[in-house]
Amino acid sequence: MADGKRRAIIEGLVLVVISTLLARVGVAQLIFIAPLLLFAVSHGRKNAILLIVLEFLLLTAINLAMSEGLPSTKEEWALFLIVLYIPLSLSAAGITWLVTSGMGLMKRLFVSLLLPAIFLGAISAFIVTDRALSSLLFEEFRNAFAVMLGPVFGELFPSIDMDVLSYIVIVGILSFLMPVLFCGVCASAFIYETAKHSRESEWEEAVMRFSFPSDAVWGFIISWALVLLLRFVSVPVAVPVIVLNAAGVWTVIYAIQGFSIVYARVRKHSSNVRSMTVLIVLLLLGTVVPGINFIVLFGLPLLGVLGNFFDLKKLGVENEDHS
Repeated sequence: MADGKRRAIIEGLVLVVISTLLARVGVAQLIFIAPLLLFAVSHGRKNAILLIVLEFLLLTAINLAMSEGLPSTKEEWALFLIVLYIPLSLSAAGITWLVTSGMGLMKRLFVSLLLPAIFLGAISAFIVTDRALSSLLFEEFRNAFAVMLGPVFGELFPSIDMDVLSYIVIVGILSFLMPVLFCGVCASAFIYETAKHSRESEWEEAVMRFSFPSDAVWGFIISWALVLLLRFVSVPVAVPVIVLNAAGVWTVIYAIQGFSIVYARVRKHSSNVRSMTVLIVLLLLGTVVPGINFIVLFGLPLLGVLGNFFDLKKLGVENEDHS
């Protein structure tokens, strides 16, 4: 075996191990495809796609081993699909990101979310169309929720109805699932693109100058206007869930533009700072530091939206359009 192939296989195995560990550790699973995308930098897109497929098959096998074999009932299949939803969706998004190279950034981001949205709709339809199955799964969730958090909520709110609380939690999770996945896709894609362009001096300038088309802000405004409108209109629960997901996705879109503004301001005072360093600092502040996380989570999208109306970067040059 040639030395080049041997090194590629060893590197691929190491990245698969890292990816598998990330996929098993809480919120880190949202970026488990990042190491696999990095394989494309040195070994090409086709090999990286193959690695992503192998990783998904490995995660599927691990879940099958943990559940002691293939599901045999409709309930077991539903639970199995729910467990696999995030790895399946992120794997599909990662492959989509690789094959859409050359497409405008906003289009590329939305296309990357297409398969995860289809998977979510298919799994939801599979569950909701069977009333007995949905009732059974709700009871399973309610019991698990009662065991984990029931004592805490029982002390704080003695009269609380666990059925109502469980329903609110399920709807809340479904309402923000796509934006959370989108954050993982964006972070993984940024890590990959930064590694891919690490030897290009123009990359940091491109990140600093980046902006979405000015008329894209209407997507943000309309989606959140619909969220407010639905507070006064009685509609099936699926409608606000879909609208909240759309509003959340647009919020992440403008958080990206907000990040570019922050980076531009930082670079104005310290020209040697890398965009990845700023991202890591913001991620740590947004997830670890109480109080500051609120500013980061809400401030970045707000900055991004305001950037459509005011020149917050003050670079003295035209911003690049990545429609």
